Amino acid sequence: MFGNPRRPLLAAALGSLAALGVLAILLYRDAGPGLHPNRPPLLVYCAAALKPAMHATAAGYEKETGTPVEFTFGNSEQVLAAAVTGRGDLLLPADDSYVRLAEAKGVVAEAVPLARMRAVVLARPGNPRSITRFDDLLAPDLKLGQANPDAAAIGKVTRDHLRTLGRWDALHANTTVYHTTVAEAANAVKVGSNDAAVVWDAVAAQYPDLAVVRLPELDGATARVELAVLKSAADPDAARRFVRYVRAADRGQTQFRAAGFADLEPGPVWDSGR
Repeated sequence: MFGNPRRPLLAAALGSLAALGVLAILLYRDAGPGLHPNRPPLLVYCAAALKPAMHATAAGYEKETGTPVEFTFGNSEQVLAAAVTGRGDLLLPADDSYVRLAEAKGVVAEAVPLARMRAVVLARPGNPRSITRFDDLLAPDLKLGQANPDAAAIGKVTRDHLRTLGRWDALHANTTVYHTTVAEAANAVKVGSNDAAVVWDAVAAQYPDLAVVRLPELDGATARVELAVLKSAADPDAARRFVRYVRAADRGQTQFRAAGFADLEPGPVWDSGR
């Protein structure tokens, strides 16, 4: 008459378990090295070009401090868009022009310089197309890839610089495909779908089997990398502490060098007591 009294309780229990499952999936989706049960994670919006260096740095930071770091990766335009949503702790695009845009939108509390990157050409193993000068990138049968200049820092910086030299239109016309991120452009060369791509030197260092070509026309295509603390940071002091770790000569900078960054801003040694 009254039905089974256990069914509502069972349904509620199942609903709770389902909700917990969804929450666990959401936490895992963007997690970095791992989640610590006692300390809230820092959320970093990070450009794909910085992924290897920042993942390694975050792993060391969590091991030493117990504070986990979560990442949302994308091109610089994507991470900028995420930073202005009013959620998150830190922003790390691949060029400081995106930090300036974030400052103009009123979401940055402070920013510190980390490194510089320069545009190079990444070619297939042994450089079979014999790319040694800029005009080699204009060969009609060359499969050339770039990151989207309207979204990725490498594309934007390359376009802006080559326009000053009057060389952008020709390179744009001969570009076979524009990729979402610089990592995608590099991977396309690795798998052989492109003959060459314009990438950051620090990204090229992640592909030791591929050929790296430096061209005078690209020397001025330089990015200044800055790490910004967001005004939306839940714990600004915790965010600033991670910034200090990333900048530390004996912590984050060692990981950046290992990841291929050759031009780093001088940083102090790590002081865990600060």
